[in-house]
Amino acid sequence: MKSEVPKVLHEIGGSSLLEHLLESLTPLKLNKTVVVVGYGAEQVKNSLSNSNLEFVLQEDQKGTAHALQQARTKLKSGRFLVFPGDLPLIKTSSIRQFIESTEESNTNYSLFTTKRSDPSGYGRIKRGASGRVLEIVEEQDATPEEKEIKEINTGVYLLTNREELWSEIDSIDTENAQNEFYLTDLVQRFSSKGKNVEAITSGVPEEFLGVNTRQELSRAGEIIHSRKAKSIMEGGVTVTDPGKTIIEPAVTVGRDTVIRPFTTLKGETKIGSGAEIGPNAEVTNATIGDEAVINHAVVRDSKVSDGKEVEPFQYIGPETGASENK
Repeated sequence: MKSEVPKVLHEIGGSSLLEHLLESLTPLKLNKTVVVVGYGAEQVKNSLSNSNLEFVLQEDQKGTAHALQQARTKLKSGRFLVFPGDLPLIKTSSIRQFIESTEESNTNYSLFTTKRSDPSGYGRIKRGASGRVLEIVEEQDATPEEKEIKEINTGVYLLTNREELWSEIDSIDTENAQNEFYLTDLVQRFSSKGKNVEAITSGVPEEFLGVNTRQELSRAGEIIHSRKAKSIMEGGVTVTDPGKTIIEPAVTVGRDTVIRPFTTLKGETKIGSGAEIGPNAEVTNATIGDEAVINHAVVRDSKVSDGKEVEPFQYIGPETGASENK
């Protein structure tokens, strides 16, 4: 990311990448959530200080298998999920589907895969003639032929907490392009010993966009804003140009409100019914009444009453002494 900010703390839609992932996990009511922190550990922990989480420090970043080793003493349940922290788009429904799809399985290792038209940057899923998963090959270690494989590893796993698993993890080496301990090496290890590795394939590749660059951060933001616009339109709101409108996930909008282009709605903003917002409006942590009108204006941390109009080029905020436009 070329940044002083840890990657998982970069924000889209008002929340960090990691917060988006944790929000998707919350409805599952998991027994425990453990966050393995490394670079910028204190920053990450402080950003989540109000969350019910446990933290483990990976002092030296030696790869994904090494990260999981650090969390071993925290893991008490018979099975546990593993996620990368830079996966902000995965939905609760997909995680639930993944869990349910593996419940009848007797495997130690289940992984979530998907197919991408451009799989660049992701580990490739190698299957045998029967369709059995044989290996995950990381991008940096893949041959030209392996790079043509479209099925990729999402980094989401469901593992069985047995001594056999940890023995295999402990024996993983660093003979790869990045000189790291790859958690993905478990697939080849289990497969070569005749043990089944189960792959559940998702048909929604956009949920598994891993954010490693500013371009991918921007793309993830586009998807989150598009999802929100679709959601409120299904609830009876008109968004005249979703591609030129930013509406953060926590914003609520009443029926028959019209949102015009180049509008940004942020934070805990609440907009009533029949309002007209935009064009060129910015509203942050504000309460906007029914049938209020805001265009070419900024409203922050304030209230606009029912039926009132914020005139063009006006700013309303606490510091203006106009917490309510009357």
